[in-house]
Amino acid sequence: MKKLLIAITLVSTICVGCKDNKNSENKGETSAIEESISEKEEKTASAICLLDKLSIRENASAKGKWITSISLGEKVTLTGEETIDSVSKKEYYKVKLIDGKEGWTRSTFLAVNGKVGAMLENAVVYKRPDLLTKTEKEYSIMDIIAVTETQGNWIKVKGKRSEGKYIEEGWVKTSNITNDEVDIAAAKFAGIANSQPTMTERIKALKDVINNLDLSSSKFIPVIENKIEDYESKNQPLDAQEAEAATEEVAEKTVE
Repeated sequence: MKKLLIAITLVSTICVGCKDNKNSENKGETSAIEESISEKEEKTASAICLLDKLSIRENASAKGKWITSISLGEKVTLTGEETIDSVSKKEYYKVKLIDGKEGWTRSTFLAVNGKVGAMLENAVVYKRPDLLTKTEKEYSIMDIIAVTETQGNWIKVKGKRSEGKYIEEGWVKTSNITNDEVDIAAAKFAGIANSQPTMTERIKALKDVINNLDLSSSKFIPVIENKIEDYESKNQPLDAQEAEAATEEVAEKTVE
């Protein structure tokens, strides 16, 4: 009987040991899988385009064959490949688009790991997340930017101001931003409309924006409607009396 108890104890100990070893092996395999997933996520970083109609080319060069272009605010995936053009000395990233197309584009016009947003109102730019670092610069309502960092109720943004010439970075208050995709689309097309050469063309393009049912829920629709009214008030043709007075004034100046 004593020998039987000893045998049972030994068998139990061996079974427990095997189970522990198996659990340990499983944990090791799980850890390896998690590490592999983490590495994969790091390699598939994303970026936000900061320039409308940014070219995607077959080679990392301004002379490379054009493949397609990407939109202001569009999200692309970074493949992990980057290089410097030997001629221009400009840095290029290889990117993958949502439709699977791949190509090279300038790194300057991308915000790596950024999140797209649009300004809900005019926003003062600060050098750092501190009210004492106010600058003279300001983002305008409907400017599209990328949020690259958050600190309390501050966000660091990167993008071109409507009143600026270049891609810039700075800090603004979080409350100034919307990340709603409908708002961002409305802001983009309103920006294109406002860049039209004539008042009449701007009015028509802005009306196309507010008549687009896909954009009807945007917070910017009232802003765009007000802009249309403003343009229309400035675009009124002269009435007969004003036209006659203007003609006489021109004639007088010609005689003089």
